[in-house]
Amino acid sequence: EAFLRTPSPITKPSVTRFSAGFLVTIILLSFIAGVVGALTVVMGRDQWPWLQKLIGSGQTVTTVVTPVTKRETPTEQYADTVATVQKNVVAIYSRRTALKKNPSTLDQLYVPTDFRGVGTLLTEDGIGVTTRAAIPDLTKEVAIVSADHVVYTTKDFTTDPASDLVYFRISGKGFPVLDFADSAGLLITQRLVAVGVNPTSVNPQALPTFLTNLNAYPLTDRTSFVRSSERFIPTYLTDPVGDVAGEPMFTIGGKLVGINVGTSSQVIPVSTIASALQRLQQTGKVTRNVLGVRYLDLDVAQNLLVSTLPAGAHGALLMDGSTTQPAVVAKGPAARAGLQAGDVITKVNDQVLSASANLTDLIQAVANRGTVTITYTRGTAEQHVPIALEVTQ
Repeated sequence: EAFLRTPSPITKPSVTRFSAGFLVTIILLSFIAGVVGALTVVMGRDQWPWLQKLIGSGQTVTTVVTPVTKRETPTEQYADTVATVQKNVVAIYSRRTALKKNPSTLDQLYVPTDFRGVGTLLTEDGIGVTTRAAIPDLTKEVAIVSADHVVYTTKDFTTDPASDLVYFRISGKGFPVLDFADSAGLLITQRLVAVGVNPTSVNPQALPTFLTNLNAYPLTDRTSFVRSSERFIPTYLTDPVGDVAGEPMFTIGGKLVGINVGTSSQVIPVSTIASALQRLQQTGKVTRNVLGVRYLDLDVAQNLLVSTLPAGAHGALLMDGSTTQPAVVAKGPAARAGLQAGDVITKVNDQVLSASANLTDLIQAVANRGTVTITYTRGTAEQHVPIALEVTQ
């Protein structure tokens, strides 16, 4: 009854009203807070490992396996070769300053008509090599011009009695030492780089080529097959590249393979260059062993289209090269040992003669003035004789 008589008062609900300015301020503050938070997460996750562990890196990692192989073009490879050897390759000119006592500047300029060939520096102390075609007159000075246009003059020449090589020396120290290729590792059709010079600017220039023959005979007639035990004749052959006298041939890796004779793409092998250089450094001159015979390489003759040789004939058949080139040189080591025309040498020491081991190579591989045991056949009898080799003077 008391409740009925005294009803509870009903409170009117209160309504809070905001102004438009207040709402805009709240929205702006919320937007700013969101931006700051987002930047904190994005930029901070790389700085704070704990945050990256909490929210993740936020990056989607997709692994795509794509094989990528850089394929060098021949031009790129040749450029690398030139960069490796260009300081070793020099130009050879007829010396201009020798023409007058007081030459003018114009008289000292080198032009293509003065160009004689290319040389290759081999050692730190300035020994270089070229061919006789580049320095035909050994009594006259030549100018040796390097890739950085330094001019050296020299008349210090040493010839190789077993080949057409000419070694020269220029004054100075610290020249780059050149690496030699392994002759035994060369292959037919192997790519090479002929590195020459521009006769006008002396800038290096490269020409691609490849080996076509590792045991070629420069033939002019049938007597060209008759060899001397004192002279290397077989050469490498390359695809024609210009036949510049003395121009060096390199592997792609920059190792010397040989130098161009100057005709018919013939290249004097690096083995001949290396053996002559070794003797020059040891004795101050290039000397070669003397056995004193001329011969027909039967392994070479077996490869001829027409041959009367018996099947399986191997060795060096001693025979005259001409009326002035006897099979056995009078008073030479072989003559004193009793060898005669018609004998067939089959072994030097224990090494059997073959297409890859001819008589000249085996004789020249022996130390100077060494003694060898020669095995030969006369008729059907096999004989052995020790021979003390002489050396060229």
